[in-house]
Amino acid sequence: MSDRYARMLDLAVEVMSAESPESVWPMLTEELLAALDGELIVVKEVPWTRERGSVVIRSPRRLPEIGAGDDPVQEHIRSGYPFIDRYGASGDWTPQSAARVVGARTWRSSPTADALHQAFGTRHVFGLPLPGRGPHVSGFLVHRSGGDFSRHDERYATRVQPLLTAATAHRSLLSALRAASGSERRRQANRSLAAPLTPRETHVLHLLATGLTAEVIGRRLGISPRTVHKHLNALYRKLGTADRLGAVLRAQDAGLLPRPGDRAG
Repeated sequence: MSDRYARMLDLAVEVMSAESPESVWPMLTEELLAALDGELIVVKEVPWTRERGSVVIRSPRRLPEIGAGDDPVQEHIRSGYPFIDRYGASGDWTPQSAARVVGARTWRSSPTADALHQAFGTRHVFGLPLPGRGPHVSGFLVHRSGGDFSRHDERYATRVQPLLTAATAHRSLLSALRAASGSERRRQANRSLAAPLTPRETHVLHLLATGLTAEVIGRRLGISPRTVHKHLNALYRKLGTADRLGAVLRAQDAGLLPRPGDRAG
């Protein structure tokens, strides 16, 4: 387990330095599939219902096409049985297999297990939730054929859960930053500076605007507070200001940050 955890730890650090949200899921899902001996993985990032919600499936092997919104396989995947009821209601975020949650016999005879087996040839599903608030449950569903997931798999998943939570939060932040700074007007504003901001400096600037301290910004980005201060000094110099508030106000005036009340992007 120590080798698998070390790989995920290294991967989480790599994710924290990523500047594109698209690069996060492939890195995480590839490692989870390898560590848990999975054949495919479903990424659950947004709230799903049986009628709506994108189904994101990753696998190293070719999979059959998933049909339109009325496809029963999509409905079973979105229903999240039996994980939605467990994680959304109980507050227990322990990673477990479906057979462990409801019992092997109940799982094998369930319509969900039958539909997934017919579609993908898999027999077991492992839920690795990302702890959150409220009824919305997000995380990963790892599928495989053969034997059920072991206690060893559960211990590994529980150990890497905080790393995955942090990496997923970073991906959400990258997506939000893209929405906030992706307009042509803001790109032109950055180019108009005598020394344009680097992607990392732009990242620090957006975190700074939320009121985070250098220590918290460092934890979010996986860098030391000293490195954060170096980025802050570069920001102050390029924006022609001497402190945090001045940097945020100057960036808003220049069009690099949205003003309070503006709609992002």
